[in-house]
Amino acid sequence: YIKTSLMFAYLNKFIRGGYLLFYYLIAYHLPSSSLPVVGKFSKWVRKISCKFLLRKMGHCCNIQRHVYLGTGSDISMGNYSALGENLKIHNTYLYIGNYVMMGPDVVIMGGGHVFEKTDIPMANQGNIGKSELIICDDVWIGTRVTILGNVKTIGKGAIIAAGAVVTKPVPDYAIVGGNPAKIIKYRRI
Repeated sequence: YIKTSLMFAYLNKFIRGGYLLFYYLIAYHLPSSSLPVVGKFSKWVRKISCKFLLRKMGHCCNIQRHVYLGTGSDISMGNYSALGENLKIHNTYLYIGNYVMMGPDVVIMGGGHVFEKTDIPMANQGNIGKSELIICDDVWIGTRVTILGNVKTIGKGAIIAAGAVVTKPVPDYAIVGGNPAKIIKYRRI
């Protein structure tokens, strides 16, 4: 029984590695989904390949070109959500809700480095493990937004303005912007 379960574990890793290779060698580089004819095919190929990579992927999702997902096994994505071109997700357990929109060049950066001791170089102090981020339903994340590791949630209906650097949790229906991101106002509820 142990030999059989080990064999299936290795086979599963091998198959998953094949999906990763396919995604990063082919699907990752296909043209934008906004191109006529070819774009629809590209969108479909990326969607199918991500169905095998992500922990969970809802229906009617859009993944644009050059989206870096790591291995994808730490990412869950709800229905009708879209990941913008050049999105980079690093060192994060990520849950993306339903109807989430992300513009191009968004960076979600989890983890970090230990830096408390001044007598030891920071590179030798170790790393902080993966962070967890929950992006609730109906969120709009603008172009070139950076979300850092200590952010745990982005609330339902929130809007993050283009170029913002998010360093703390965003409440429900808040519109935030700036560096560091601050609440500009709330959407009407």
